[in-house]
Amino acid sequence: MDFSKQIFDQWAVSAHKLNGNKWFQRMATGDLNIAHYASLLRQTYHHAKWNPQIQACATLWFKDNPHDVVKKFYQHAISEIGHDLLALNDLKALGQNVSGIESEDPLPATRALIAFPIFEMQWRSPLVYLGYLYHLEYLPTQSGRSYVDMLTKIGVPKEALTFIEEHSIADIHHNKMMEFYISKLVKTESDARIVISAARATCKLHEHMMCDAFEAAE
Repeated sequence: MDFSKQIFDQWAVSAHKLNGNKWFQRMATGDLNIAHYASLLRQTYHHAKWNPQIQACATLWFKDNPHDVVKKFYQHAISEIGHDLLALNDLKALGQNVSGIESEDPLPATRALIAFPIFEMQWRSPLVYLGYLYHLEYLPTQSGRSYVDMLTKIGVPKEALTFIEEHSIADIHHNKMMEFYISKLVKTESDARIVISAARATCKLHEHMMCDAFEAAE
C-alpha cells in the first residue's frame, strides 16, 4: 500500500497552522523587518549544519540493512552538506556580523528541533526520522515561494534569499526521494502513524524555532 498521500494530507494540516501563526501574519502585512529575518537565518544556520550527520546516523537503525535505501540516504545527506553556509552567506548579504557564529549557542527551540530526531529514532523508531525529513523537504516546495514574496516585500534583497530559493527548487527532487523512502520503509498503518506523528511534531518544533528567532529580534 502507498501511504504517501495519507502522510501528505496529515502533514499539510500542521503546515497550514504553521503558516497561519501570528508571525507569518505579521510578515504578510509587512510588520516584520530585516532584523527578524536575520535572526531566523542564524537559527537556520545552527539547525541546517546538523542535518547531513543526522540523516546518515538514521541508517544505523534500519531493519535488514536495506542497501538501496541506505545508498540513497547517504547520497541525500551528501547533497545537504554546506546548506548551512547558504544561510551564513545570506546573513553576510544582509550586512550582518557573523564572526563567532559557529561557537554561539542556538536558541532553546532550535536545540529541541535538532535533538528531536536523534532521540526518537534511537528510542522509538527510525521511521521518526522519515517524518522529520518529510516536513523539512515538503515545506519549502509548498510554501517557499510565498516566503520569498513576503520577504522581498519587507526589503530583503535577492542575494540574501539563497537558502530559501535553493530549497524551494532542490527539494522538488528530494520529495521524489521521500516517496521512494516511504515505499521501501513504510509497510503498515502503524508505520504510517509513526511517520505522520513525527512529521507533525517536527512542524510544530520548527514553528517554535521560527517564533523564538522572531521574538529574539524584538
